[in-house]
Amino acid sequence: MLLFNYIKLTWRNICKRKLYSIINIGGLAAGLCVCMLIMLYVAHELSYDRFHKDSSRIFSLVQRMKMEHDTLQLDCFNYATGPAIANQDAAVTSFVRMGKLSSEPALIQNIGNPAIRDEEAAIWFTDANYFSFFSFVLLEGDTATVLQQPFTAVISASMAKKYFGNEDAVGKQLRYNDQYIFVVSGVMADAPSNSSIKADFLLSNASAAGMQETRPAVTQQETFGGSFRLYLKLDDAANVPAVAQHIDQLSASKREPGRAVLTPLTDKHQESYFGDGSTLRYLKLFPLVAALILLMALINYMSLSTARATVRAKEIGVRKVMGADHKGIARQFYVESALYAILAFILGIGLYLLLRNWFFNLLELKIDSSFLYHPMVITIYAVLLLITIVAAGSYPSFVLSRYNPITVLSGKMSPVSGGGKVRKVLTVLQFGTAAALIICSVVINRQLYFFRHTATGIDKENVLVLPFRSSIGTHYQAYRQQVGGLKGVSQTGTVRYSFYSGMYSIWFVGGDEGRPPRGLPQLEVDESLIRLAGLQWKTPPADMNQLGVDGTIVLNEKAAEDFNLTPSPIGKTLNMGNRKVEVIGIIKNFHFKSLHEAMSPLALAVCKSDSPKWGAGGPGCLYVKVAARQNIPALVQQIKEIYAHYDAQTPFQYSFLDDEFGRMYTAEDHLSTIFGGFTVLTILIAALGLLGLAAFSTEQRMREIGIRKVLGASVTQITTLLSKDFIKLILISLVMAAPVAWYLMQQWLQQFAYRVDMQPWMFVLPAFIVAGAALAAIGIQTLKAAISNPVISLKRE
Repeated sequence: MLLFNYIKLTWRNICKRKLYSIINIGGLAAGLCVCMLIMLYVAHELSYDRFHKDSSRIFSLVQRMKMEHDTLQLDCFNYATGPAIANQDAAVTSFVRMGKLSSEPALIQNIGNPAIRDEEAAIWFTDANYFSFFSFVLLEGDTATVLQQPFTAVISASMAKKYFGNEDAVGKQLRYNDQYIFVVSGVMADAPSNSSIKADFLLSNASAAGMQETRPAVTQQETFGGSFRLYLKLDDAANVPAVAQHIDQLSASKREPGRAVLTPLTDKHQESYFGDGSTLRYLKLFPLVAALILLMALINYMSLSTARATVRAKEIGVRKVMGADHKGIARQFYVESALYAILAFILGIGLYLLLRNWFFNLLELKIDSSFLYHPMVITIYAVLLLITIVAAGSYPSFVLSRYNPITVLSGKMSPVSGGGKVRKVLTVLQFGTAAALIICSVVINRQLYFFRHTATGIDKENVLVLPFRSSIGTHYQAYRQQVGGLKGVSQTGTVRYSFYSGMYSIWFVGGDEGRPPRGLPQLEVDESLIRLAGLQWKTPPADMNQLGVDGTIVLNEKAAEDFNLTPSPIGKTLNMGNRKVEVIGIIKNFHFKSLHEAMSPLALAVCKSDSPKWGAGGPGCLYVKVAARQNIPALVQQIKEIYAHYDAQTPFQYSFLDDEFGRMYTAEDHLSTIFGGFTVLTILIAALGLLGLAAFSTEQRMREIGIRKVLGASVTQITTLLSKDFIKLILISLVMAAPVAWYLMQQWLQQFAYRVDMQPWMFVLPAFIVAGAALAAIGIQTLKAAISNPVISLKRE
């Protein structure tokens, strides 16, 4: 009964004071919405691979090799490595090998309906114990035998739908790369969104020995490296150091340098994204931002609750005189806080459902709908609601329940009592946080602008990137000539792997001085690509006809410096395996990686443009320089038709070089957008809180305002009087925010080899934005009070 009375009283207060209720509930709802979105994202990323039954005992094997100043990482091993490790160490209870065995996507065709064919990338050869080792769900088929026989395949449910529609896929046949026929022996559920292992097709390892292209991958055993990722299941995770030591001994027996590292399967997702454009780089930052926004909303609630203390002082005094103790009063305000929090939570869920897809699309994130109702997610939300109730009710209930009833009922209670100093501190904290976030947002945007517009040494404008496969074969030169002859195409060039893709061959190179071998990235290009990309010569070859001659190499300035070839590198030789190559030219440094990293040494293996190795020698990219003011969609359609004439097997793909460059900064793009959105929300919450405080302050001083107007005070004087205390708080918050933001951004910028310098305007502009938002919030109420009729004000009790 008492609880019902508390709820009824709370509901009356909500309806009576609509402005304060909207500010309190709306602010809390916005903060809770942001927290729910961010915590869902963080929980999803941290839950990767934990759904496997033995996830704590499964490890991915990696071998790291130190070569002078470089660290190389090997994550693929030969076919015999798994059995050798299991036979050597009893702590390894089982293993699974997974290999793609091809650098190119495979062409899959439904034999029963040949028109259904497509290029697929998520194809793995794997062992028969795949489904007993992992906890992936097999919808059709026997887990023990489904991958045991040669030329059998398990396909995902989405691929079964794609290739066979509503028909039963088991027993159907698929053609692999127009050569080999695989029988579908099982259908598996699509991998969960929080799985680091993604597979659409699983082909039995027993098939690899019967395929000409893959036979070497399962028969070569001389070296430790190979084509298979290796997962080990241990009897106890504590045995990791001992198992790693035994693997080191095994690799040493094959004269392989390096150290074995067993990465827990549950850490594989985060480690695999290290250094690329993933937002995982800032995973730890997001919960902090969410906590700050929720804190801002809670500050609003606590500030307004204590500010309105005098309004409810008599109510509290009467309750105490009637026998209520401070614990009973505290319980009442906790019930009020709970009701406010629950209403805010319901509204927050509505906002969360409305913004969820936008947020996930922004992060380029896919989360299974089933994960949204995972017990862990529900627990997080329940804890979030509990924290909100406790935090929102703690301070107001403590302040209000401690009022002295004699002081209250005698009318001696000051209008500014009820935590005035605390409110000032909270206001400074609110606007200081908002100012710091704006400064951070400005610096992040300037760093992104720097990334986009700084000179990289590569001409990226109007360059089409057209990947091709080895299936184009000997037709590549004809394809290139026809594309180059199209109207609007000014230049063409060929590169083995596209710039910024990160797919560079590593050569183990030693200098003439007897230095130990070291790694050197290699980029294989033809002579015309150097001109197309606008690369500049530091020291060109004495004879340009030397370009493409076997046994020659071109280095960038950084490589020449690192290998002590300066000041006269031309004619010097480098040892590359069992042969020597002559340096014939030095190209000026250009950024072929992201600007996160310092300039790297690079070797250019230049081939003749008409070399038969292009096309027949493997995959590559045709770069097409498009002249200005061309109809690009029409040009792309023409190129597509030419491509289909020479390679009907693989789908036509294209991109723009500047887009590929931009994708390296996806994480910073996401961070900038999220920071911008959260900053706007922070300012809005802070301004709403200040609006509520200003409204309450003017309400308490209406009689004073009326008297001052009767005595001749102007609107400007009254507005200044009401605003000056708030303005002082805003100025203090700006002064405090600047050094904090400067320190945070200095630490953030340190991760980039190339970065902007923080300028004074980056602090001045946010100060004006915060001050403007604050003045707008204050001005609405103070101006309204200043122009009000003094007669009405003086009649107020």
